[in-house]
Amino acid sequence: MKNKEKFTTKKLLELVKKIADSSNFVELNTFNDEMTISQVVRFFNKQRINFTKTMIQNYVRVGVLPPPLDKRYYTKNHLILLVLIDNLKSIYSLDEIKNVLAPILKSPETFEDDIIKVSDLYKNYIELHEKVLENWEKSLPQNLEEVKKILEEYDIVEDEKDTVSAFMLVLTLMTETIAIRKLIHLILEKYLINKEE
Repeated sequence: MKNKEKFTTKKLLELVKKIADSSNFVELNTFNDEMTISQVVRFFNKQRINFTKTMIQNYVRVGVLPPPLDKRYYTKNHLILLVLIDNLKSIYSLDEIKNVLAPILKSPETFEDDIIKVSDLYKNYIELHEKVLENWEKSLPQNLEEVKKILEEYDIVEDEKDTVSAFMLVLTLMTETIAIRKLIHLILEKYLINKEE
């Protein structure tokens, strides 16, 4: 067995920082007012986000992204939604994303009658993301300490303590993820999914 790094609070927070540093938030200041689908794909490729024409067309087809203006042009709001879709699809299905976004897209042609402006939504999403990571910096070290206290009850060989600590922390996070997903589904069903569809 090769030497492993010690699983310490410092190493855990380095992993959180790695997640923060890898967050893929697109700078939209360089965006033209209206782009064709080919221009959108090139724009995202420059941002190191891989969209294809087929993917974007599929998002429109399934209703997770509003159709382009005049059946041809994508606006800054479309790009914001594509960034959100790209972030969310790593965990959630397109149906879940559609259900989350549907209430704020009342007028996809103009985006003017929405409950919240898409540009505000994007800004808030980034702020919420940063807040979650800040909360992790506080809660994860506490969780790791709790795990280590629990493990003191067991007769675990010193060489295996880091492995067992990492396992227990991952199991704790997985349990939290399951509970969060269940809560998301309950909120979607009760407040966001249009029952008349």
